[in-house]
Amino acid sequence: MLETLELGRAFGPVIALRDLNLKVYGGECVALMGPNGSGKTTAAELISGLLEPSTGWVKVQGYAVHDEPTAIEARARLAYVPDTPRLYDDLTVLDHLHLVAVAHGTATDDLEDRCWDLLERLGLDERADFFPPQLSRGMRQKTAIACALIRPFSLLIMDEPIVGLDADSVEALRQVVLECRADKRAVLLMTHSDEFAASVATRTLRIVEGLVGR
Repeated sequence: MLETLELGRAFGPVIALRDLNLKVYGGECVALMGPNGSGKTTAAELISGLLEPSTGWVKVQGYAVHDEPTAIEARARLAYVPDTPRLYDDLTVLDHLHLVAVAHGTATDDLEDRCWDLLERLGLDERADFFPPQLSRGMRQKTAIACALIRPFSLLIMDEPIVGLDADSVEALRQVVLECRADKRAVLLMTHSDEFAASVATRTLRIVEGLVGR
């Protein structure tokens, strides 16, 4: 599902990530673990296509993420939950799900049912008509997760997804990851939580100062 080769990114003299060689297969959840500032978010943004690499490349199901026109195919196959939710202040929680579904061509007849199933599962059903400024940090995080799950994907990338979540929401997310694995989809998880990683990951990698080891 995912392959990177010598993937790296420098910001001036600072090397945020160096020589990331990674393969993630369908049915796997790989946890990339490390402290704040270790390079996890840089890796997530490079793999999702939000950052251009200084070195190396990324492919999703054989499509290069940073080369046109294959980038369109690659990005259509991945869903990304950033470490800080990126939401529109003038759209409700439900509006966000509608927008993402329409953008990815999945606004089918069962869209409302799928939206409400997700909202209930993540504990957002009573906040469906709320706008992001009215939501807590955890509720905004769950909205970002719902936006990722409402669209089709083969690879799910999540950067510190449990920050701000209560215990019930963490359990709901754990079940989502396990279902992705059962469906032979791939998950790349950036986290500093040993406990959550141990409950979902098939493999764990450590990253320190931009360099990944086992």
